[in-house]
Amino acid sequence: MSLIQKTIQELAPLLKQKQISPVELVTACLEQIEKTEPELNAYISVFKEESLRAANKAEKDILQGRYQGVLHGIPYSAKDLYYTKGIRTTGGSEVLTDFIPDYSATVIERLTQAGAILLGKNNLHEFAYGTTNENEYFGPCRNPWNTNRIPGGSSGGSAASVAAGSSLFSLGTDTGGSIRIPSALCGVTGLKPTYGRVSKHGVIPLSWSQDHAGPIAKSVWDNAAVLTAIAGFDPQDPASALVPCDDYIEPLSRNSIANIKGMRIGICPDCYDGILEPDIATVLKEVICWFEDNGACIRTLSYPPRDILGITGVLTMGEVYAYHERFLKTCPEKYGSIVRRRMEKSQYVPAHTYVNAQRLRQLDQQEWAKIYNEVDLVILPTTIVSAFPIGIDTIPFGDEEVDPRIHNTLTLMTSISDFNGYPAISLPCGFTAEGLPVGIQLQGKPFEEASLLQTAYIYEQTHTNQRRLPPLCC
Repeated sequence: MSLIQKTIQELAPLLKQKQISPVELVTACLEQIEKTEPELNAYISVFKEESLRAANKAEKDILQGRYQGVLHGIPYSAKDLYYTKGIRTTGGSEVLTDFIPDYSATVIERLTQAGAILLGKNNLHEFAYGTTNENEYFGPCRNPWNTNRIPGGSSGGSAASVAAGSSLFSLGTDTGGSIRIPSALCGVTGLKPTYGRVSKHGVIPLSWSQDHAGPIAKSVWDNAAVLTAIAGFDPQDPASALVPCDDYIEPLSRNSIANIKGMRIGICPDCYDGILEPDIATVLKEVICWFEDNGACIRTLSYPPRDILGITGVLTMGEVYAYHERFLKTCPEKYGSIVRRRMEKSQYVPAHTYVNAQRLRQLDQQEWAKIYNEVDLVILPTTIVSAFPIGIDTIPFGDEEVDPRIHNTLTLMTSISDFNGYPAISLPCGFTAEGLPVGIQLQGKPFEEASLLQTAYIYEQTHTNQRRLPPLCC
C-alpha cells in the first residue's frame, strides 16, 4: 500500500519512529495532486514550496526529539473558506479572487501548532451556497469514483482530495450537510461536531447560526485525531462553547462490540420512506440490522412534522445576505449566475419571517432534547441519492423529477443536525450497483462526540471489508 493510501492512524507511528519522513509524505501527496488535478479539480491553490519547507522543518524537529503528536508531519488541505495569513482565500468566487487575509483561521493555527502541514486550499461550491460543487468560476470538482459525477458539496474538493489521496485529511464546513454530503458521495468519513465545539473564527460565513467547522478524513480514528487538535473554546468566536473537550482518540482504544448491547438507537423512517434510492435503502437496512443483531434496541421516532428545509432556508437566506450585501451592490457580476440569483432573492426575506424561523428552531431543539431522553443516537441515511452526473438538469425524487440545484434533495437528511446543532458523522457503509459510495450518518448528543466516535469506530472496525479505493487513488 502506498503512503497516500494509508490513514493517519497508520502513518503517525511511522513518522514518530522515523521510519518515514514528513518530506517523503508531503512529496507523495504533491505528486498525487499533480497526477489527479487535471481530472479532479479538487484544489484552487496548491502550496508546493511552502509545504515542502514545513515538511523539512517537521523532519528536523522529529529527528531532534521534538515530536508534537499524531498530526506532526501530516499533510492536509482546507476548504477555501478558511483564512490563511498571507495566502489568498477566495471562497470559491471571483468576488474574492485576490483577497489575502492578514491572519489565519483559529483551526488553521491550531493545526499548525499540532505540526500538520497545509498543502493547499480546496475547490467548493461558490461561497458554500450549494451542494453539487459545480463552481462556475473555478470549474466543477469531480468525484474520484467517477469523474463524470458530482463529489457533493459544498466541501466537494475537500472530500475528493481525501478520497483520491491528494491530502491525508481536510477541513470542511457544514451548514446544511456540506461536510457529510461530499463525504458520503466520495466514500470517506466526515464529522460535523456540535455547534460551538470548533471555532469558526476566520472562516467565511454562509449562515452564522448554522455553520459548523469540522474534519473530513479516511477513517473515524483520523477524524478523532483532527478533532482533538481543533476543538475547544475560542474567545474570538462569539458562538464558541465554553464546554470541556475530550481526548477523542483515547475512547477508541476501549472499543468493543459489547458496547453496542443495550444501546438505544432511533430511526426516522417517516423522513425517507419512499424517496431513498433502492441501493441506499438496502445499505441503511443492513446497518440498522447490524446494530440490532449486536444488541441495540431500535426505536422508531416520530420526528416533528415541521418544514425543516423551509425554515433552514429562511435562516440561510437572511444570514447569507447580511454578509454578501456589500458585494452584491458593488460587484454582482462577479458571482456565478445561480448563486447570485439565490443571494439576490434573500434580500426579500421579511424580518418577522426570520424571527419566526428562529423561534421554530428553538421548538425543534426542545423536541430533540426530549427525543434524546429516549435514545442514545439516531441513524439516518446521509443522502437519499448517490452521486449524479455533473450538469444534469433533473434527478428523481420519489415520483417526481426535480432540479437538484434548486430542490434541497441532497440536504434532506443532513440539515436536521445543522438545525438542532447536534454532532453527526457520515460513514462509508457500502456501494451502489454502479460502484458509487453510500454513506450512513449517526447523530449523537450535544458535546458527546467521544461516544459518537466510539460507536462509529466499532462499526467501522467490524466492516473493514467495505474499504475500497477509488480509481483515481490507484
